[in-house]
Amino acid sequence: MRILDLIEDLPDPRVFGKVKYSLSAIVFGTICGILSGAESWSDIHDYCSIKFDWISQYVDFTNGVPSEWTFRRVFTLLDPSFLEQLLRTHAAEVVAKNQKSDQVAIDGKALRGSQRQGTKSLHSVSAWCHENGLVLGEEQVDDKSNEITAIPRLIESLEVKGTTITIDAAGCQKSIVLLIREKKGHYVLGLKRNHPKLYDAVESYIHQQGDQKSHCLEDHFDEFHGRLVRRRYFGYDIRCLPEAKDWCDAQSIVAVETISSRKNDPKHRVTANWRYYLSSHKATQESLPDYVRHHWSIESKMHWVLDVQFKEDNDQKSERKSVRSFSLLRRIALNIVRDRDKTPKRSHKRKLKMAGWDNDYLLSLLR
Repeated sequence: MRILDLIEDLPDPRVFGKVKYSLSAIVFGTICGILSGAESWSDIHDYCSIKFDWISQYVDFTNGVPSEWTFRRVFTLLDPSFLEQLLRTHAAEVVAKNQKSDQVAIDGKALRGSQRQGTKSLHSVSAWCHENGLVLGEEQVDDKSNEITAIPRLIESLEVKGTTITIDAAGCQKSIVLLIREKKGHYVLGLKRNHPKLYDAVESYIHQQGDQKSHCLEDHFDEFHGRLVRRRYFGYDIRCLPEAKDWCDAQSIVAVETISSRKNDPKHRVTANWRYYLSSHKATQESLPDYVRHHWSIESKMHWVLDVQFKEDNDQKSERKSVRSFSLLRRIALNIVRDRDKTPKRSHKRKLKMAGWDNDYLLSLLR
């Protein structure tokens, strides 16, 4: 079982000679519990107690099942960076045997249940592989810092050669652009008024060029929940702009016009807005609209799933290091489910229930 092999490599932070339960048994039991819908240390203890005979076939529980306080204490001692590396290693192995990643979306997420009086909620940035639906890696944002310092560390840990990195406006920084290009990757980054000179120059230039058909990359309609939306994607070559020279290999701007209306609006109001994206791709590249559109799958297929189906926002564990470790194990569990069960129209919540009910199904996920 490959996940057990990876767990065996984790360094044990406890004092040798005073260990009653192996680290691999505790981590394996926790992953199995999370895959079966466990949300707390008491849930993990109850799961391992009920599934004792089955789980003992794979790890050593000779001394019985650890108490919920033992689970909590171990993950309070264990450095979460080792679990971050476990997440990256496992994800890299899954990607290696599946479709090669063409786009990696990077976005931040707060663990809202971790907020306490006088302290902010824990915050992290994740790398998401759109093609395989996997969390490739994650980096915690320091308490006294922000995403701008965490994003470069995350990119450094990834293999991005030949891949397009997409980030919202928080990652639109000259240093991040330079790092991506140094690692032989491309970028599509949200551009907002936090860079006023470039933004104003782009806005003025696009206004001069107009929405001519020669610039149009895609034009389509969406209709859902009584809302009709038209999205037009335009590509503009900005290499002639002096303000773009400081941005490493910046070649184009993707301008997205969103026109929307509601069927049941008695006043028949129509709204329109523009969004801009800075890119190292050519302005004529046909995949630019896909990069913009697919970036938001990190919200709908990762953040939403973790919050609604894994109940991450409800996690109110008191010790911050154990909260961080539990959240990383959730992402490993999400990757396992996404990789091993591709049954259409079966929700993740249903898959977690099946893993809790059916040992053979859980074993099929872990193998």
